[in-house]
Amino acid sequence: MARLADGDRAAITPAFELLWPVVSRFCRHALGSDADGEDAAQEAMVKLFARAAAFDPARDGLAWALAIATWECRTIRRRAGRRREAALDEGSLLVDGDSESVLAARELAAAAKDALAELDPRDAATVLAALSDDPAARPAVAPATFRKRLERALGRLRGLLRSHGAF
Repeated sequence: MARLADGDRAAITPAFELLWPVVSRFCRHALGSDADGEDAAQEAMVKLFARAAAFDPARDGLAWALAIATWECRTIRRRAGRRREAALDEGSLLVDGDSESVLAARELAAAAKDALAELDPRDAATVLAALSDDPAARPAVAPATFRKRLERALGRLRGLLRSHGAF
């Protein structure tokens, strides 16, 4: 890494050969998915080599590489969370059409309705506001505050659904 920081292009291949297996394994383990782990590791390596000139030779090169990989793993998780949030905002329940799937979806909807009735009224209002197509249904709070309220409400809803045997 010190050679890379000094601009030695011949150090790219040995650095890659040493870091790739470690960074790749770290990302796959951190994300629990081979595909997401490979994506994060690739992005981390690209950023690592792009920022090589900024590397401080007094620091540990592996720790620096794993710090960059950690940030890439967080980015992948954040994107996945946003995709789930977008799917929740769409309010779509995808069913492939066979009778077993339709029956399971109806049972899940009935269990969700029962659990929602047992939920604290503020939590129920938060969940319903998130499912609403009307933007005015959401409370006048910062988006981050609403997301946190929704996260907590959905956690409580999940607990109720589990207690009813829906999960």
